[in-house]
Amino acid sequence: MKKSLKLIMVTALVAAIASMGFTGCKTTEVAGSGIKGKSATVKKVKRQIVDYQGATLGSEIPQWVKLVSEGQYGQKVLSKAMPDLEGKKVFVVTGRGDNLDFVKSWVNLVDVETEVSGALERVTGKVVTSKLEGAASAKGQEANQTEVDRAINDYRIALQDVRIAGLERVAEYWTLIDVIEKGKTVDSYYEYYSVWSMDQKVFNSQLEKSLEHIDEATTEAAELKKLVKEKLENELSVSSNSSDTLDEADSYIVYAE
Repeated sequence: MKKSLKLIMVTALVAAIASMGFTGCKTTEVAGSGIKGKSATVKKVKRQIVDYQGATLGSEIPQWVKLVSEGQYGQKVLSKAMPDLEGKKVFVVTGRGDNLDFVKSWVNLVDVETEVSGALERVTGKVVTSKLEGAASAKGQEANQTEVDRAINDYRIALQDVRIAGLERVAEYWTLIDVIEKGKTVDSYYEYYSVWSMDQKVFNSQLEKSLEHIDEATTEAAELKKLVKEKLENELSVSSNSSDTLDEADSYIVYAE
């Protein structure tokens, strides 16, 4: 509920600012009061790439790696740098650690279908929670946590029927990062990126079939089912051993309507 309220407040503020900015052709300069809060303290930490796949041969870092490192995991964005992803359902799996072989093993040797299925369940949980809490908030109420948990569990069970048929890795890459603070290297880690895909039509068909038994007897249930289906079909799906990466990806999925 806090996230939903915060989102509503921010949206209202942005809308207010936008309307102020476009009310007329002239802008009014307002003098400052001379009163201001304390300046924010920013910890100066620098991250620097010190090695990367293909560096020995002087190869250029691929554009898709730059996009993924910036948190742009969606098919619409990545397909511009990777044309073979056109018409594909895309899954991005990333790993971070101080041992490259271990990180690559985590991503590639562990059952990637399990990771992808987990990503779908995680996304669905976020969407269901956000939708139900938002609907309750609009009525001036708090969402019933038992109902939220029940809905999440219903979708979790349904998604177990999704078969990730034809899933294949289409690209992989690694970089070695140094974390520098006050001129000294305080940490080093490998960042590994792996892009997987499958035929979009096959995925959509599997998803449609798996959601057939989800209750949509009420308008609210039908709207929720439609939203979950749209998000899983069209939005990004990310799996990672980095909680920061997951938090960033999930916030985009839930609120990017």
